[in-house]
Amino acid sequence: MGKIHGPHRVVIRNADDKIIGDEEFDHFAAAKPEFDKAPVPEGCTVTLQHGARVIFKKGA
Repeated sequence: MGKIHGPHRVVIRNADDKIIGDEEFDHFAAAKPEFDKAPVPEGCTVTLQHGARVIFKKGA
């Protein structure tokens, strides 16, 4: 079975773990710089994900 393409995503979640922002990218090289410069609103978390899998997380 081969790999299935899943988008890389920069996701912002509030303190209740509800998604308040979700931006998709075709590949990691485009998503990582956006994750690095994304501000973390107070009480929120920002994650870089490949599909549902969290690669990096910052914030609360």
